[in-house]
Amino acid sequence: MKANIEPELAIALNVFGRFFDVLGQPFSVLNAEGQHIYYNQENAELDECQRQAVLGKHMLSAFPSILAEDNEMLRALQYGEESIGHQKSYFTSSGKLIDYQHTTVPLFSSSGKIIGVIESGQDLSRYRKLQRNLSELNEKLFGEEKSEQREIICNSHSMRQVLDRASRLAASSVPVMVLGETGTGKELLASFIHDHSPRRHKPFIALNCGALPVTLIESTLFGTVKGGFTGAENTRGYLELANGGTLFLDELNAMPVAVQGKILRFLQEKTFWKVGGNKELKADIRIIAAMNESPYEMIRQKRLRADLFYRLEIGMVVIPPLRERKDEIIPLASHFMAKHQASSNREVYPFPAWVEKQLVEHDWPGNVRMLENVIVRSLILQKKTGPLEELIFNSETDVVSSFPTQPETEIKRSVEQAGAKRFNHSATLAEKLEAYERELLIEALKSAQGCVAKAARELRVSRGAVQYKVKKYGIAFTLEEKR
Repeated sequence: MKANIEPELAIALNVFGRFFDVLGQPFSVLNAEGQHIYYNQENAELDECQRQAVLGKHMLSAFPSILAEDNEMLRALQYGEESIGHQKSYFTSSGKLIDYQHTTVPLFSSSGKIIGVIESGQDLSRYRKLQRNLSELNEKLFGEEKSEQREIICNSHSMRQVLDRASRLAASSVPVMVLGETGTGKELLASFIHDHSPRRHKPFIALNCGALPVTLIESTLFGTVKGGFTGAENTRGYLELANGGTLFLDELNAMPVAVQGKILRFLQEKTFWKVGGNKELKADIRIIAAMNESPYEMIRQKRLRADLFYRLEIGMVVIPPLRERKDEIIPLASHFMAKHQASSNREVYPFPAWVEKQLVEHDWPGNVRMLENVIVRSLILQKKTGPLEELIFNSETDVVSSFPTQPETEIKRSVEQAGAKRFNHSATLAEKLEAYERELLIEALKSAQGCVAKAARELRVSRGAVQYKVKKYGIAFTLEEKR
């Protein structure tokens, strides 16, 4: 039997149907009578059935085990209810357990009548399995005493101030907030605080809040209780594993606001509840959090709880970016060169003067992490034993060229050629303007040592505009394209 479709709904499906097909996640649409008028392949694979066996059928006819009062799509049709980020567990016809997170929304006509309902979601089952494996690995990893301490190279006045402040904070158990750009070494500083604290012989556990699916952050932190929800197992969360030690929450700004509230409660009460548990547990843990964005901007955007931030900022440490501590660039680069020498299978001598100049003058938007990556890459790709011949940047560094390796006369010739065209009386106005723009671009890139970000700031345009114009004007014949 062919399902009846309201004209407005038919138009919407015609417009968005292809988008639903290629999105790669389960989608289904019911008409006002509860019949399936759209049901994609991802949904069919999740439910272990055939699409054609579902399309045109009523929800209760296609899936007889469903109870109308428990089904969010049918409730949306009847009561106009929305379900945002709802989680449920169910068994397929073969007995496979599905953990499903979905959003269900009723569809209204222009007159305000309910003409259907749409639902999209994702299968969390694989994440649950991953979490169980992760919990088992954490039990083994953090059950052993940490012995190795990582070295912090500190040559600048600003970093000596940072380490001095961190050393004084280490003696207490107050929570700490570490602020700094990506790659400045926030986790390394958190580990330094732990290693110089009375908790040094207890676990130091780091959780990157931006690396886990939102749905798993809470259970990873607090653990789960078997039977608390369908498919749940007894797992120990990071709060249990870090008991007596330090828990480092990196990228706190990526943590859901609801979970931030539970972290705040733990900071105040030192107690927590496992997911699905009915017993309050205690833990003695020091919390160190880190962010790579402005906390005040995050608070304004309602992505960070103000009360949590002000609780953590009791001990706040700000790590300056590498471009503001130039004195450390050469010592850091030399350290990374020595550290990774073995992996290159050849001896590479200390940096020539032009390399040191390029290292110091570069902006390093990726900070210390980016510096190490460039040194390792340059070391491994060096063709022969001897002085380092070239600093090899990757495309993500926004570096157009390794300027000092090119003859100054070649760059000068490029500028002169652009100038000659600019003053060519037979050239059109557009050609003269383009030649002048090309000349300015080459000079800015030369001054910026090939750093697109720095050249863009000098020219007061976006980085994308500089990258586009580098290709447009064929500057690659004098300056190597981004590696």
